[in-house]
Amino acid sequence: MAQIENGEVEERVSALLAETALQLQEILEQVARRLRPFPSFLGMTSLQAVEVEPGFSSERDLGCVVVDPEGRLCSLEITAISGIAGMAEADQVEEFQPLKLSPLEYVVYASAAIDMLTGELRRRGG
Repeated sequence: MAQIENGEVEERVSALLAETALQLQEILEQVARRLRPFPSFLGMTSLQAVEVEPGFSSERDLGCVVVDPEGRLCSLEITAISGIAGMAEADQVEEFQPLKLSPLEYVVYASAAIDMLTGELRRRGG
């Protein structure tokens, strides 16, 4: 067997991770679309999303990572807007922000999201 140079190993690993990320993206989208109604976020009837916790601490702060009903991994930002009478009458704005993940990060988060969503499908008998 021929010896592989370090640069070639890194290239092959990068290509494999990129391909795996694309395949997981397709699977995540399919699973998310099968889950109807999609779960609500923290019991909020106006917001459908599932928080994704991959079981490790990321080196960078990605915020609250969620998967939306279309199977996209996003950062969820919720902003409180106080009303005229103050915080007692606060409203909120929810916004999904696209995440820029490396292929390795995507593989980790997508795997966790697929596991969570398929678990929910099993609980529902699907």
